[in-house]
Amino acid sequence: MAHARSITLTNEEVLYLQSLTRQRTIQAQVVDRAKMLLYKAQGASNSDIAERLDVNINTVKLCLSKFREGGVQRALFDDKRKGRPVEITDDAIAWIISIACQRPTDLGYAQELWTLKNLHQYIQNHAEGAGYSRLTTITKPMVQKILNQSEIKSFKIKYYCEKRDPDFETKMHDVLVVYKQVEMQFDENGDIIVSTDSPMIHTISCDEKPGIQAIATTSDDLRPTEGNGCVYRDYEYKRLGTLSLIAGIDLLTGIAIPVVSETHKSSDFICLLKKLDEMYLEGDVIRIICDNHSAHKSKEVQNYLATKPEGRYVFVFTPKHASWLNLIECFFSKMTKQMLKGIRVKSKQELADRIYQYFDEINKEPVVFHWTYKLDEISEEEANPNMAS
Repeated sequence: MAHARSITLTNEEVLYLQSLTRQRTIQAQVVDRAKMLLYKAQGASNSDIAERLDVNINTVKLCLSKFREGGVQRALFDDKRKGRPVEITDDAIAWIISIACQRPTDLGYAQELWTLKNLHQYIQNHAEGAGYSRLTTITKPMVQKILNQSEIKSFKIKYYCEKRDPDFETKMHDVLVVYKQVEMQFDENGDIIVSTDSPMIHTISCDEKPGIQAIATTSDDLRPTEGNGCVYRDYEYKRLGTLSLIAGIDLLTGIAIPVVSETHKSSDFICLLKKLDEMYLEGDVIRIICDNHSAHKSKEVQNYLATKPEGRYVFVFTPKHASWLNLIECFFSKMTKQMLKGIRVKSKQELADRIYQYFDEINKEPVVFHWTYKLDEISEEEANPNMAS
C-alpha cells in the first residue's frame, strides 16, 4: 500500500511546530498534530507516525489532509462547530456581575475577595435556584470573559481616602494660597526675593515619619563581585526597635531640619520649633504647614509658643487625611528610596546617626520642592503680593 506523500514545511513553520511540542499549556491533540506534521516532513510513513503517537492511522491521514487544504493552522486546530451557540441572556450576565460585586463572606465563604474558582463554583451551584439554568454549565473562561467585558475586578483592592473633613476644600485652598505665596518669593531667575519693607516669611513643610525600624542582620552581607553582581543577604534578621522622625523642609532653600527620637510626643515637636527659632533671624515669620496631630496643638506646644513674640510662628493646617497636600511627603518618599530601603544597622543609635548623616548630605546640595497641583487656580492677587501671612 502506498504511503501518503511527504510534506514540505518552511523553517518558520518547523520552529513554530517545535515550540508547540514543548508547551505544557495547550491541548494534547494540538501537540500530537504538530508532531504528525514534523514527522511527515521528515519522511515518516503514516503508519509509523500512528504507531509512534499511539493514535489511529485515520487520525494521521485527516491531519495531513487538512494541512494540504489549508496549511499548518488548518491542520492543528478544529473548525468552529456549526449551529447556534447557547446564549447567556443579559439578565443572567447581570446576575453574575451582581454576585461578583458582593463580599464572599456575606455568601458563606471565609475569604474577603472572590477567586475565579470560588465564584465559578458559586454561580454553577446557585444558578438553578436563581432561575438561570443555562449557567449551571458555564465555564470559568466564560465567567472571566463576562467580568472583563464589564471591567469587574472582584479580586483586586484599590485604596482610597474619603474626604471626612467637612472643611476640606477651604483648608486645601488655604494651603494652596501658601504655596502660591512661596512661588511669588522667587524671581524670574529662581532667586529668592528678600523683602526689605516687611518681615521675611520662611515657610516650613513639616510632618512626622514614625515607626522607622532598626533592623540588624544575623550575618554579614556578601558584597558584589565580578561573578556575583548584587548584594547577598541572609534572610534572617533581628528587630532592634523603632525610631520616629519629625522633620521640616524650608520651601525657599530646600534645607531639611530633622529631629530623631524614640518617642512621638509634643516635646519632639518643640525641639524642632527650637531648631527653627535658632535658624532664622528675630522678627522673621516662621510659617509651618503641618497636619492636625495632637502634638502640634498640645498644651506644652502652646506654652512654648507663648514665650515667643506674637506672629513669630504661623501654622497652616492641612485637612484631615490629606497628607499628600504636604510637600514634605515628597521628601520622605525620596528618603525612603534613597536611604531607608534595605537599611541594616547594629543599634538604634546607629540608625539615628545615619538619618542625621543623610540630612547633612542632603543639605550640602539642597533641592527646592515646588508645588504645582491646582496652583494655577490661585491668582497672585488672591495670594497677596505683599506676602501678608
